Amino acid sequence: MAMKRLLSILPVAFFCTPLLADGWSIGVGTGPFVFGKYVERKLPIITPGGGIQGTSTISLSAATRAGVSVDLQRDLTPALALGLDVAYAKAPLAAKIRSNNAEISSDDGDLAITTVALPLVWRINRSGAFRFHMGAGPAYAIYHRRQFVTLTPNNYTRERFGAMGEAGVAWQWTPRFAVEGNVSDVVTSSPFERSDFGAAQSGLSIPRPHNVHTTVGLRYRF
Repeated sequence: MAMKRLLSILPVAFFCTPLLADGWSIGVGTGPFVFGKYVERKLPIITPGGGIQGTSTISLSAATRAGVSVDLQRDLTPALALGLDVAYAKAPLAAKIRSNNAEISSDDGDLAITTVALPLVWRINRSGAFRFHMGAGPAYAIYHRRQFVTLTPNNYTRERFGAMGEAGVAWQWTPRFAVEGNVSDVVTSSPFERSDFGAAQSGLSIPRPHNVHTTVGLRYRF
């Protein structure tokens, strides 16, 4: 339902902006999205004699994959703008088992991630060919999991709130067009919950994952 509401609102925002006053810009970019660790479990390796010989670590993470980002900005002042950033990527998940010096990886389905952020963007310099900016604001992520085998057999969607920080540089090609590179980090709580693993919770930790988006694209100013 949340995705349907989002998709119904965004076209209105995008198509109505040309009818409004100057001070709007839209950017489109793509590049590698790097995802953090969603679940980790550490267990002692017990020898036949009952002793402990190291630790076995089981973790669940998503592979690096290309994603796409679209963002809309509205100037508040010459230096500040309010943005609406929407990003999407789909990445395979892998359960990795590290025991002493050995590592085993097995496929554990995939994860489709949609993030929406509302950053306040500060333009550090507003003249010259290369223009730098930074931004931060609240974020919202929709995690859709499917085809799980190793850890959780069910498929469903979970929504998480968090925060986003970004930094970037734009090469101002013309007064209206710029080539832009951005790095953003969206931090939310994990899409996994302790209840997903039943009684198998010894040594289990669920960290807050970092969704790092690295994109290169174009920006058009209305």
